Amino acid sequence: MIEQLQRQRYISTRPVGEEEFYDVHRILRLKIQLHMDDYGFDTSFRKAFRLIRKAFPQTDKTQVPLPKEMEICKRYMPHLDSFFWIFKGRADECGTLAASGSRGRALDVAKLFYDAGFYVYGSQRTAYDGFPFVEMAERILDDIKEPPDNKIRADIHCVTGLLHLYTDGPARTKGTERLRKTWEIRRRIYIEDSTQDNDVLSQNAANDYSVCLMNMYQFDEVDEIIRGCFKRYQIWGPESENPFEYSKYYGNYSAVLLWQGKVEEAIWHVERSLDLTQKFSGRGTHYYRRMFWLACILLQAGDVQASFEKHMEVLNARLELHGKHHENTILSLYAVAATYHHLGDLSSAM
Repeated sequence: MIEQLQRQRYISTRPVGEEEFYDVHRILRLKIQLHMDDYGFDTSFRKAFRLIRKAFPQTDKTQVPLPKEMEICKRYMPHLDSFFWIFKGRADECGTLAASGSRGRALDVAKLFYDAGFYVYGSQRTAYDGFPFVEMAERILDDIKEPPDNKIRADIHCVTGLLHLYTDGPARTKGTERLRKTWEIRRRIYIEDSTQDNDVLSQNAANDYSVCLMNMYQFDEVDEIIRGCFKRYQIWGPESENPFEYSKYYGNYSAVLLWQGKVEEAIWHVERSLDLTQKFSGRGTHYYRRMFWLACILLQAGDVQASFEKHMEVLNARLELHGKHHENTILSLYAVAATYHHLGDLSSAM
């Protein structure tokens, strides 16, 4: 259709940075607007939903942030975001539209907003706020009286909890409660239906909850939970087949080892986590989050120069990935300044 309209000179394309934009002839714009007036809001809503749902990838069933899917989400997120805010601005009317005809339609809309929230968490480098998406998804589920302890509820609890963990202290308490609920629901689901996917979701929920326990210094319990996850990972297969899960194990368990005073082992574990993270998703946000942690451990080990070099590498990468105003970049700026202080270079630290 686009090609035909281009041949007829109703549409032309032009590059703007890395994106391609369409210039639409005023006659075609008018025709589109007239058709939209004929549709009415109900029909327009349904058409917009079908188009976005067709383009925007559904979250992996075991909540693995697949790099290829994240790139597709990035392309279509502006459309989903516009759709969401129209939905939110006319919540009562849209709620009726989402639920009318079948309960399944409402559930489909809720899942679309959950997918948007997962993308914000999974990419960790967007200008979007993930909370409104998952909150609206929960509201829709409440409206249609979806059970409080099924898979979609656990998925939303998980994303909401992880988003909370990346904010301030009080929010982490909320995140802990969310991730505890996630683990409870997924353990019960696995007991009732012991499939591979349910096992993966249950173990990942345990691993996520262990991070919350670290914030409360409950490292003995964390040690038990993470080693239990590791045993399950070994049953699933080698590291080459499950780099995402193993990278989480090595990264999280390095904190336990550091708490136990086993600094050299902690360094080896986080370096192994970095290798697996790079194999899984390349040198992106998750990779440099773990390198930042490695730089912190190296400082604890007394290797200030190596810590400084890692922090500088992370800072330069985050400037390119996120820009200078992103919270990750600001954290790296502080870390580099603090490391300059340890090196005795106060002028550079300032």
